[in-house]
Amino acid sequence: MNLTKSIIGLLLLIACNDKTKSTNSNLPITNSLYIDTSNISGSGGQKYEEFTICNFDEFLNYKNTPQLAKLIYLDKDWNLNRDNEALALLDSLNSKTHTSRVFYFRVVTNTYKKADGYFSEALGLAGKEFVEKNTSEFASFFNNQECFSRKDLETWADIVLLEFQIEQDNVETTKDEHLIYGYCRKLKKQSLTFSKIQQETIADFTIILEKKWGDFLKNI
Repeated sequence: MNLTKSIIGLLLLIACNDKTKSTNSNLPITNSLYIDTSNISGSGGQKYEEFTICNFDEFLNYKNTPQLAKLIYLDKDWNLNRDNEALALLDSLNSKTHTSRVFYFRVVTNTYKKADGYFSEALGLAGKEFVEKNTSEFASFFNNQECFSRKDLETWADIVLLEFQIEQDNVETTKDEHLIYGYCRKLKKQSLTFSKIQQETIADFTIILEKKWGDFLKNI
């Protein structure tokens, strides 16, 4: 009887393992992130805590990673001429898996240096909304400077600024409350419940953004 139970238990264990492998067969195996799942939230005003260790190279071997994303990540002779492929990268910022979002956050950051025309407009809008709606996660990306540096933070200020430069043309005064200053106040208010390092990141980001906005106004 005990032997029968043992055999049944072993078969159930094997079946469970096979099911897990099947479920995860399309996902990259990753050591890039350790996530404290008890503190994850997708909304801008709630905590998103994690410990980040970068290892983006694994996505280069993932069959579903677009070739354009790979080229941009590797900085190998890439362009954004094909609108559909380029815009799909922005959609990937909202991937259901966190590790994918981090990778595409890296890729989208890199696109800024060649962004122009229609993609530039879409990048600005997507960037502004991502930071506003996922403020804690955005801040958490900069927990480890080896993953995303202060230069990357400045690039994201430039990305968000793309949208505000467009919005500025549609208001009577360049200091309208719904523009950069109101946006920065909202981010800082949302960050009040974040970890200290994330609060500092948001504080730095808003300072950079407001300075870049001031420089922009001087030149129009």
